[in-house]
Amino acid sequence: MALHSTSERYKYIYGSNVTKLDSEEHYGDGTYGAQPEKKRKVRREKAAKAAVQEKVVNPEKEAAIRRNKERLLVFDWKYTIITAVAIIICVAAALMYVQGTVRLNNLSAQIADLKSEKENLLSEQNALQTEIDKNINLDEIRTFAEEELHMVYPGADQIIYYNSSTEDYFRQYESVDTAN
Repeated sequence: MALHSTSERYKYIYGSNVTKLDSEEHYGDGTYGAQPEKKRKVRREKAAKAAVQEKVVNPEKEAAIRRNKERLLVFDWKYTIITAVAIIICVAAALMYVQGTVRLNNLSAQIADLKSEKENLLSEQNALQTEIDKNINLDEIRTFAEEELHMVYPGADQIIYYNSSTEDYFRQYESVDTAN
C-alpha cells in the first residue's frame, strides 16, 4: 500500500497496518485504552436503559421466552428413558467386550499350557523310544526264534513274489495271484 501524503504515512505504525495511537506519550506505558470511571458508568447506564426498553417493547416475545423457560424446566421422561436405555446398551456392550477379552486371554493361556505339555510328552516319548532302540538286540532275537520257537529261514522255493498294479499295501477280500 503506497502512502502518498505525509499525514497518511504517520497514521500507521511502520511495518504493520495498525493505526498509530492518538497520543504517542501513552504508547507502551499501559494506560492506552484505560477509560475514566465516569465514562464506564455512563456506558453501563445506557446499556441498562437499552435492555429495559427492549424488554418492554414486545410482550409477545417475553411470553414466548417465558413459555420456553417453563418447557425447559419441566422434566422430560422420554428423553431420560432414551438416555438411560442408551447408557445401558453401551455398558452391556462394554461388559461383553471385556468378557470376550478375558475369555480370549484364558484360552490363549490354556493353549500355551497344552503346547508346553505336548512338547514335554514328545520329548519323553523320544527318550523312551531311544531307550527301547538301545535295548533291542537282533542277534538275541534270532537266537531265541531259532532255538526256542524252532523257526527257520524260508527256502528259495518257499518265497513267492507278487507284482501289484496299485500302490496300496494290501488288498482285502481278494485272492493273491500266485503265478509268476
